[in-house]
Formats: sequence, structure tokens, C-alpha cells
Amino acid sequence: MAQGFVRDLNLIESDTGTLDRGILDNLGGPNITTDLLLFDGNTKFISKIQAAHYSYDSSADVITVTGEGKVAFSDGTKISFGDVPTEFIYEVHSSNGIDKFRIRNSLGQVVAPVGDLRRNDTVTAENLSNLSVKRLETNPSASTGVSADDGAADLFNQYSSASQSDYINSQLALYYYKRERVPLTFEDSSFDQRVSFRGSVMIVDNDATVSTEPNDTTPGLFIVDASNPGAGSTRAFSDASNPWDDSVSGVLSTTEANSQPNTLKLNPSSGNPPNFQVPGSLLVAETNTLASYNFKLPITINGETFFLLLKN
Repeated sequence: MAQGFVRDLNLIESDTGTLDRGILDNLGGPNITTDLLLFDGNTKFISKIQAAHYSYDSSADVITVTGEGKVAFSDGTKISFGDVPTEFIYEVHSSNGIDKFRIRNSLGQVVAPVGDLRRNDTVTAENLSNLSVKRLETNPSASTGVSADDGAADLFNQYSSASQSDYINSQLALYYYKRERVPLTFEDSSFDQRVSFRGSVMIVDNDATVSTEPNDTTPGLFIVDASNPGAGSTRAFSDASNPWDDSVSGVLSTTEANSQPNTLKLNPSSGNPPNFQVPGSLLVAETNTLASYNFKLPITINGETFFLLLKN
């Protein structure tokens, strides 16, 4: 009596679920059907963020997840929305892994989400091949540069589950720690500690507003007095305000306590060089003590620096 199955019939001998399980267990070993059921409906599994669980800021092109227990999709995730739920043609980028992300189409263009956002949860052969990849150990003495296969280790067999969980949790904690100290381009960043930057920082005004305004309505770098943070901020480098007032012709005055003369720069018209004159003589006797003067003003005449002593 023949045993087994005819391959060309593709298990046509089985016409019930019970027979199917028996045949598969016979071919693949006991309980193989339990493993295969994990992939039952594999290509139809999706995860979605419903429209009521997120908001969209069109000015910043940012999706903010607001639903309880919901998190943002990660970078590189293919998603779909709109009238064609099965075409995952949009890609997630600039995700913070918590509650904010952006999406773009295949051309890299900004698109506004509509309705539910769906992610394809199909498990592919590529996913399985990356599940536990062996990490080869380097070996300078070997011709291939790596150790033999017996020196390789994979993620799931090198450490225990508990040690892996501890490592992941520590890395997540480090990520959140560092994230609070990195300025982001798509949301406001607030720092309550000293901040230092290495390299260049570019501030871009996408709306082409007037950048000379002293208020904070346009992008820029603003400085706040730490001793009086409620007094408002001052735009660094491009502040258009001037504490000095020419209320009396030829006399500059100010009412700000922290303003004082520093360096005098003259820009004479052509053929009209400045002429410093002192009545009587260039050498004037002064009976005041040096300590009675409030300010020292440097001036440069014919390439040589002189200092004028000034007082209120």
C-alpha cells in the first residue's frame, strides 16, 4: 500500500481542517501546525492610527499622536491612507518614536494625511532572516578578516533574555536623556541648562518675515536676562533697537542704566577731517583725582590710540 502524498495533487487528499493538521504534523513534526498558524492571514495584518487619535499641523508638516496607548510610527515605515488602503506608498520620516512624525510620498514630497493611517504588518522572509543574524568576530590573522563560523554569535543565543531586556531599557533611557538635549527642527526646543554647540547652527526663516523686529515673532536667536527672565528677550546679532538718543544736537544720551560709551568711531565726510580742539591749550591742568572719572573712551588718531577720561 502506497504511503505519503502525491506532490502534484498539492494535498488534495485533505478536505477538512483536522486532516490538514494531521498531514502537516506528519510531514513537519508534531505541533508544526501551531507554528504555521502564527502566519495565518499574515498578508492581511495591519496596524493603524485612527483619525481621531492624531492631529496634523500643516504649517510644520507634523503628525502628533494623541490617542492613549498609541505611539508614532518609526522612520522608514510604509503606510497607506485615503481611498486605497492596500497601497502602502507613503513613508514615515523625522519620527521621534513617541508621538510625532512626518510622512512623504515616493517623490519625497510633503503630503497631508487623510483618515486612518495604516501600516502593513506582513512578516516577510527578509524579516525572518534578520530575526537572529550571526555577528562575526573580527580576526586580523584570518585571510577573510573574521573568525570561523564557530566563533560567531547571534543576538538571541549570546545573552539571556533578562540581560537583553536590561540592555534595551538602559539604551532607551539614554535615548530619552539625550533627546532632551538636542534641538529639533520640527518642534520647539526648551533647555533649562547651559547649552553648547559644536559646529554651525543655521536658523532658517521659511516664511521670509522681517528679521529685524526685536520681538520673537520671527525665527532667530534670543537672549534672556537670567536675573530677570520676565523682562522679555532680545534678538541677538540683529536687534534693531538703539539705547542712545540724539535729543540735543550733537549730544548722545541714554536712560538705560547698563549702557555706556565704549569705542568712538568717526566717519567724516570727504575733505572734512575731524578737528579736536581744546580751549586754551592742548595741555589742560586737571585737579580731579583719577577715581572721580566714570568711563574710559579709546580713540585712534593717525593710527595711535589715546584714551579720554569721562565722567557724568
